[in-house]
Amino acid sequence: MDAFMKLSREAQVVIGGSLLLLIIMFFDWQQVTLGPYGSYGANAWHGVGFFAGLLIIGLLVWEGVRLFGNVTVGSLDDGVLSAVFALLSALFIVIYFLTHGTARHWPAWIGLLLAIVVAVFAVMRARAEEVKMPAMGGSSSGGSTASSGSEMSSSSSDGDAGGSSDAEPEA
Repeated sequence: MDAFMKLSREAQVVIGGSLLLLIIMFFDWQQVTLGPYGSYGANAWHGVGFFAGLLIIGLLVWEGVRLFGNVTVGSLDDGVLSAVFALLSALFIVIYFLTHGTARHWPAWIGLLLAIVVAVFAVMRARAEEVKMPAMGGSSSGGSTASSGSEMSSSSSDGDAGGSSDAEPEA
């Protein structure tokens, strides 16, 4: 318990909120009451909610590993993996929430709120740890292909025999 109290506020919210979200996912997120015949419901472990639950379990396991030491996965920093787990689980919870709106019950609202809070605090924690986010391949390579494409077009219009016949070189 002392190790948990020594963690930053963001880490405590991520771990505590993830644990609460995992518990809330077992409650009925949709519920119908049929009077004297009882009430029937479905929890969040159906459909895409199953993947959200697995991601939350993964987040809790990863945070437990982080408590006991400084661990890296490949070239990723510790906080990146936590943020990815939290953001993906929040995405799946939002998708589940929006697609299962019939007979929505109070645990769905709490689950949605917890998923958003956990994701926000995981990103805040990653930024506080000055984590370097991995660069996306599309934005950096897009500039180089455009410049190499313009170099190719300028070299072919400089009087190359295979160039277009519309542009004649000046004499």
